[in-house]
Amino acid sequence: MQKYLPTNDLLMKKMLTSEDSQHILKAFVRDLLGIEFKRLQPQKTYHIDSYKKSYDETVLLRTEVDILATSEDGSHTTIECQIQSHSYFHERVIFYLAEAFRSPFGNTETKEAETKSNFSSLRPAYGINIVDFHLFDQKEPALQTFHLLNEETYRPFVNRNEKELLTLCFLSLKNENIDKQTAVYHWHYFLKTGEVTENAPDYIKEAKRKTDFLTLESEEKEMIMKIDKARAIREAELEEAQEKGIEKGLQKGIEQEKRRLAVKLFKMGFTVEQVSEATGLDIELVRMLKEK
Repeated sequence: MQKYLPTNDLLMKKMLTSEDSQHILKAFVRDLLGIEFKRLQPQKTYHIDSYKKSYDETVLLRTEVDILATSEDGSHTTIECQIQSHSYFHERVIFYLAEAFRSPFGNTETKEAETKSNFSSLRPAYGINIVDFHLFDQKEPALQTFHLLNEETYRPFVNRNEKELLTLCFLSLKNENIDKQTAVYHWHYFLKTGEVTENAPDYIKEAKRKTDFLTLESEEKEMIMKIDKARAIREAELEEAQEKGIEKGLQKGIEQEKRRLAVKLFKMGFTVEQVSEATGLDIELVRMLKEK
């Protein structure tokens, strides 16, 4: 039987945003970011009925943010799982982190009354990205975190509450360089294989029970298979487009090389007919090149 990993969109949302999963979500964020939140509330709570209602293949494959959670201080944490690399991926993750940061801008319920400033409503934003492709060199650590730092002193850029404003974290399932004594290792192993080790934390074992395909409802199984099929089709399309792009690029490169050769031959005194025959270029194109 085909194995469905917790990186499947439905399983990821069920694992982290179900009504009884808040402790798993908090542990996940704490283990990857190193920040302990007293409360972390997902913007949308998982339920199969609402998931089915909102599901759309084209939207799902180009989802903006998989999971958005808000902490007790109003800061936002985004969690994304990207199996296939997309064009401009680096710009994309920065864009959605910035979106999470600016989303409460001007919120009268959160901005401080004494300042009457829209900027007072802004809170730190944290981005967690699970990637199943080589974003960095495969010899580098699987978990990498980026901050706004002074390049000489490495002092972080913080707000008046001494909290960093933007933090971006990546966990690569392709990179194997990770300390086996850490909770991150157990998350890495679980997300990559769908299995847990004997000494994994209890909350990761519970996450596995929640995402075990055999224990799911029939509707959930149907949706999971549908999602994986759509993903497989999308990956095949991307691979085909990439191959065509490479082929087109090679053809363009050959054409440019022929034109450069034609110019050199003209400088050596060859005629239009001789250049056309030597390069294989159309004689009218050769005449245009000579005129230029």
